[in-house]
Amino acid sequence: MPIRESNIEFHQVLKTDGTVHSHQWIVLPDNSAAELFVEDIAARYFAFLRSCTLGLVNPERNADGIALRFLGLPLICLCLPAVTCNETATHADLFINGGLLVQRDSCSRGQLRFSILRTPGQIRIEIRLSDYCPLLLGSHTPTRFRKWLYHMTQASIHKLVTIRFLARLCSDLTGITPPCNVVNTSLADAEDI
Repeated sequence: MPIRESNIEFHQVLKTDGTVHSHQWIVLPDNSAAELFVEDIAARYFAFLRSCTLGLVNPERNADGIALRFLGLPLICLCLPAVTCNETATHADLFINGGLLVQRDSCSRGQLRFSILRTPGQIRIEIRLSDYCPLLLGSHTPTRFRKWLYHMTQASIHKLVTIRFLARLCSDLTGITPPCNVVNTSLADAEDI
């Protein structure tokens, strides 16, 4: 049965420890993605990132990991995906290990996770950035100006790219482009950013 409408849900917050947590997800009928693998989602995401930035951000993969490069400069460097799975979930974790957009004292902190969670009748596809320490925030106790600057630039771009990617993935998997409702959810003990 084709879907008529889909919600893309997200929250993007600054946690009390000064790290950013960004989580986006969509729920689809399980028959729309029976042969989908988490590695495929990650590869599609990076290809979409390159495409929607007109090649300005280029995910470059090598033996050590994946560097998101802007005009050759490494914005964020990630380790190669570590895939884990159980009966209902598969995750690909890419740990942050450097880059120009990462606070110097936190280069080995944070991760980008792609997940597929299967339950009877549905599949949930998630993209989660957690424990990330952006250079734009300056420290684990950022000023109001730095929060605003991060929100207006890097946070907004990440959210826009990820939500558009999930909408495209929904269209690719279901064969239709349903209206997507974007729903912001909040987290306790965290500040929306």
